[in-house]
Amino acid sequence: MDGRSQVSDDRLDVIRRLGLLTETIHDLVYFSPEPQTAYAELGLRGYWRGYFASRAAPLGAVGPELVTAVFAGFAPAMVARALPHVWDIASPEQVRSARLAGAVAALERLLPPESTASVAAAAELTGRCVRALPLPGRPMAAALTGLDRPADPTAALWHDCSVLREHRGDGHLIAVAVEGLVWPEPHLLKGARPGLELQRLRGWDDETWAAAAERVHGYDPADLEARTDVLAAPAYRVLSADEQDELVRLLEPLAAAAAAEVPQPNPVGLLPL
Repeated sequence: MDGRSQVSDDRLDVIRRLGLLTETIHDLVYFSPEPQTAYAELGLRGYWRGYFASRAAPLGAVGPELVTAVFAGFAPAMVARALPHVWDIASPEQVRSARLAGAVAALERLLPPESTASVAAAAELTGRCVRALPLPGRPMAAALTGLDRPADPTAALWHDCSVLREHRGDGHLIAVAVEGLVWPEPHLLKGARPGLELQRLRGWDDETWAAAAERVHGYDPADLEARTDVLAAPAYRVLSADEQDELVRLLEPLAAAAAAEVPQPNPVGLLPL
């Protein structure tokens, strides 16, 4: 059965909105100074060492092959410059602790004091989603759910948003594979061209990038995004339609506060709210 038939178009709009809101809250960890300072204190100098180590840490002391596969979008040689060498500098446990502490410190700085009740209410809903999350075929989300969920509501909300973001990301990779696309082809569907920032930030050489651009010429990315929405929908199935709408309402101002820390355009491809 086509998964789309099980979710109405208006609900898929809500699922896509929840995807953007949760990712915005999660992604502040890549741009706020607090996490970067925490990584530097561990000896992880340079942005990409901290990025690859912190995002991969829930998987353990893994090498570049697995990370290239589950992150996707990065040239293998770029990943190999960071992994597995970062684990000689800091353990995955140390990096996970630094990442959470940095993200929470950033959120506490950005969120207004009157948001305490909204954070707790949002965390109650996201916690239900994470506890009921379908995990087969979702390696990054599964790795994050294996970590202890923090008791503090702000920390719990950021943790949940990270799980939900990676669950959607895992689903996006499934959609990419079903469409028969090979990286870096999906990058070119967003209008990137050889020589622009995205190519450099993901480590692709000119020849590979140009060949990918030629292969996807004329391809309509709408189906890819729609399939990603369908694959993300089960993450929120435990919530009623009213509760999904309530979660959007609660997350909107929190994500807006987090978005102030995220540049546009940015190296992770996060769209504006």
